[in-house]
Amino acid sequence: MNILLEDATIWVLASFVIFVAIAFIKGRKTITEMLDSKIASIRNEIANAEILRTDAQKLLHEYEARQKAAHMEAERLLSDAKKQAAELHVKAERELQETMQRREAMMKDRIARMEEQAMSDIRKYAADLAISATTEIITQKLDQSSAQKLSDESIRKVAGKLN
Repeated sequence: MNILLEDATIWVLASFVIFVAIAFIKGRKTITEMLDSKIASIRNEIANAEILRTDAQKLLHEYEARQKAAHMEAERLLSDAKKQAAELHVKAERELQETMQRREAMMKDRIARMEEQAMSDIRKYAADLAISATTEIITQKLDQSSAQKLSDESIRKVAGKLN
């Protein structure tokens, strides 16, 4: 046994085992605290990540709902715009028809007035022509005494109509 006590490897082994035992006893608490601290830190990061994920999911659902509402609003506005365009088209056609009918009526009235004016002008011209022809005939065929009789008779007729 003396030989074992004199061997340096035994003493190195013994001192290593004692060192490890003392380091384990004294360092266990520190290592455990460091590991517990690291575990707590990781758990805290996981909890924060879970909260962030939940918040992100809520925001995603909120934005999807807003997008859907905006899409529906856009479709409603488009539909309303199409309806208004159709109504305006119908209104414009109706107003065009009414305008065309008014213009047609105005043109018919104008044509009728022009026809009446033309007929009046023709009658006036015919009357003037008849008077001219009658005057010409009377002046050629009537002598002084016949003209005096005709003039007196015309004055009596006019005087009778005036009274």
